[in-house]
Amino acid sequence: MKRRALITLVLCITIYSFVSASSWGMAQAGLALNFSPDSYSANPALLAISESSDRSFIASFEYQDAVIMKHFTEGAVNPFLVSPIAGWNISFSAGNLAFSIENRNLLTQRTQFADYTQYDGRKTTLFRFDWAGKRSVLAFGVSARAFASSSRSSLIIRKEQTFLDYLVETTIGSYIANEEESNVTFGWGLLLDYDWFKMGVVSDTFASGSADEPLVISIDSLLKSLDWGFSLSSPTYDEANQLHLFKFEAALDLMNLGSDENRELRFGTSVKLQLLPQWAVHLLVGYRESKPTPSDLLRIDFSRGFQTIGLVGQLDVVRLTLNYGYPTSWYRSQPANISPKFHISLALAL
Repeated sequence: MKRRALITLVLCITIYSFVSASSWGMAQAGLALNFSPDSYSANPALLAISESSDRSFIASFEYQDAVIMKHFTEGAVNPFLVSPIAGWNISFSAGNLAFSIENRNLLTQRTQFADYTQYDGRKTTLFRFDWAGKRSVLAFGVSARAFASSSRSSLIIRKEQTFLDYLVETTIGSYIANEEESNVTFGWGLLLDYDWFKMGVVSDTFASGSADEPLVISIDSLLKSLDWGFSLSSPTYDEANQLHLFKFEAALDLMNLGSDENRELRFGTSVKLQLLPQWAVHLLVGYRESKPTPSDLLRIDFSRGFQTIGLVGQLDVVRLTLNYGYPTSWYRSQPANISPKFHISLALAL
């Protein structure tokens, strides 16, 4: 029972938590990359060096969905709603402390009828506390997460009232709590910070507990959720303390190293056009691939990969992100097990 609950929790957090909206276009790589004010959601140790020390409040909204072209060519009902995920996040930080509330809503099991589509709905809520400290080039962070899930079936979205029905069904409709998936977990993160080079080690679930089970510290869950990554970045300023026109960043992460079900390689690069210190445009490219066995880490298999491309516009305290991802099996003209996806987010950091 404990093992099943832990696996369920890990899967839920992986699927329903966006980690950091700005890293989506980098295939969500960034365990050691201080990319945006909410970067510490990937590694709590980043809070010790995060831009959030200057931004005590972050609010963001995100929307993601799959893209199936035949829904458009064949005139399907509600072609824009395949398996949409919508959510919001609010974070407060003060020094090395941060508190975040994250809510996600997912529609699955799409069934099409003559003039409406039907789905099963799932809602998740995550409360997260983070703390980090730094000594010299080494930073350490811990996180505590309280996770709750609820669901409902037979959500109906009519063709003529798509937006209104989606808003009502996902926000006002009554959901039934999934008690077996309500859990509390504790994680930690380390960061080696040499400015242009950073390396991070993270485990999201070294300890977990639920309403009907005591808190358990598990070496097995620690190894299955163990992540390792590093990042490289070019200087932001030159010797005369003037902005470089371009800033380059790259990150490589190996996720869930001890889990054959969830092991992944993630790689991403960013080219940032720096117009002013708080005015910039980012071009992001990323790649992620599942790795069922440890030996797969040494080779690339496009049949299991997913390519991402993103564009981020930062205007002072506002950040708009547009992303698109597609399976790399297309490069080999092979059928894909996963549909292409688009993702959009809007964040405000004060």
